[in-house]
Amino acid sequence: MRAGIAILLAGAFAAAAAGCAVVDGGAFTRLQDEVVGLQREVAALKTAPPPAPAAPAERVAPGDIASLRKSFADLGSDFDRVKSDQLAASTRIDEARIEMQRIVSRQNDLERAQQEMRGNADRVKEIEKRLAAVEERIAKLSAPPPAAAAPAPVPAPAPAESAREWKSPEEMYEFAVGQVKGGNPGKGRDTLSAFVAKHPDHKLVPNALYWKGEAFYAERDYENAILAFQDVVDKYPGNDKAPDAMFKQGLSFLALNDRKNARILFELVPSKYPKSKAAELAKKKLAEIR
Repeated sequence: MRAGIAILLAGAFAAAAAGCAVVDGGAFTRLQDEVVGLQREVAALKTAPPPAPAAPAERVAPGDIASLRKSFADLGSDFDRVKSDQLAASTRIDEARIEMQRIVSRQNDLERAQQEMRGNADRVKEIEKRLAAVEERIAKLSAPPPAAAAPAPVPAPAPAESAREWKSPEEMYEFAVGQVKGGNPGKGRDTLSAFVAKHPDHKLVPNALYWKGEAFYAERDYENAILAFQDVVDKYPGNDKAPDAMFKQGLSFLALNDRKNARILFELVPSKYPKSKAAELAKKKLAEIR
């Protein structure tokens, strides 16, 4: 480096010496100034510290790359797990929504059932109320007349019939029913009364009471017919004639233009005796008067 600079300076001086004949004094002075400047630069270069070596580029360790890759893999796994949890949560939400709809549907069914039960209870109360009214009217009808009015005398059986000897209770019963059916209800009713008084424990007593009601009904004495039929209903509610007696009570009330109580009885027959023939007749009659 220094040899090169010395050679440069020697060349400069030689050139200056060679051309001194043609170069004026001003050019020489400028040349000297340039030489002095070069010398200063050379001196500065000599005293300046050597430049620091360039720092080598920072190198990444292979372990760091592996750790970074693992972090990315863990992050991807966490993301997949979050997606899976989100899908499961969404599924549970859908299931909960379906179950809620089922619960709401069951609640609606229960409310409808409760409304129907309340409606049935109201109808039962109405029927009981009407039945109480019927019983009250029957009680009034069965009450004895006022003391001022003398009760009508009950005609005594004909002497011939009273003195007649019957071969059996069944013969007496059949004769009485034949009189009611044959157009002589008064005579048949008297014989039936005698039959009940003479054979109170006979199995045909419920039938005899029923046919007493039929005798009054044939005579258009509907109020007494209702009372006679009520004896069957009250005393023998489990007998086959009980539903028939209740149905004929409804017809008696209908004949008295008491449609309200007639309707109650026509509703009551299929309710208490659903398998009876009278129940079917009562349903048909109820359909007619509605």
